[in-house]
Amino acid sequence: MPENHQLHTATLLKNGKVLVAGGVDFNCDCAENKATVYDPSSGTWRSIPHMVRARTDQTATLLPGGRVLVAGGYTSFGGSTATAEIYLPQRNQWLSTGRMAQARGDHQAVLLPAGKVLVVGGYDQHFNPVASAELYDPATGTWSPTGSMAQGRSGFVAELLPNGSVLVAGGCCDSSFNRLSSAEIYDPTTGIWSPTGSMSSARQYATASLLNDGRVLVAGGFNGSVLSSAELYDPSTGTWSPTGSMHYAREVFSSTLLPSGEVLVDGWGTLLSELYIPSTPATRSA
Repeated sequence: MPENHQLHTATLLKNGKVLVAGGVDFNCDCAENKATVYDPSSGTWRSIPHMVRARTDQTATLLPGGRVLVAGGYTSFGGSTATAEIYLPQRNQWLSTGRMAQARGDHQAVLLPAGKVLVVGGYDQHFNPVASAELYDPATGTWSPTGSMAQGRSGFVAELLPNGSVLVAGGCCDSSFNRLSSAEIYDPTTGIWSPTGSMSSARQYATASLLNDGRVLVAGGFNGSVLSSAELYDPSTGTWSPTGSMHYAREVFSSTLLPSGEVLVDGWGTLLSELYIPSTPATRSA
């Protein structure tokens, strides 16, 4: 890449290109506003106009019309921000959009079936985990409040389920600064969160992948030590079950559902990738 990005976002655009934005420059311990685009047809990267605001640990959500919503994150001054902006691929331009009511970083964003974006949790300006959630309406560029989680959490996983509800699980932290194993379900028709089964292991900075059979694979993370274990959430029963562990313990890594139905995981601590095979279930080197 022409720019160095870490703790950034990567978003697959409608045109098949990949937008990489923001992140942190560890040389100065400051957030960046740099952005680049990868073109898989030519295998090349190119720099594009910078974001309106430097940010790291933000979220980036591809909207139905092809624009990208970037929200929150940490600024160069260290605290989280409530600002948001939109990338317009057709015009190769960034524009500010409505501010969230709550500054947040290390949060999650999920595109709901109706087209709005649910943004939930994260750390506030003082690095306290928050429970609040908001909805972004791409048609108006405005945010509106929705129900809050029962537990403030950051560094958690969030996944849209086949029925249109949203699962959140894990993260940090309770009043004693322990990582969380609890999970909650958001109902977009009511705006209400409800408890569901807890994971067998508390974990922060894990990954979540929706499998082809509707279950959710949650793997790795941190709970005092880096984890290799994984478990499956079944929405039909609201329960978790253990599944094959990864060969390598990982946190702050990526997982990608492949067309084959397998899940590719890579990053953090090793250059080796692994494949989760649901029919086995186990992982093997990729």
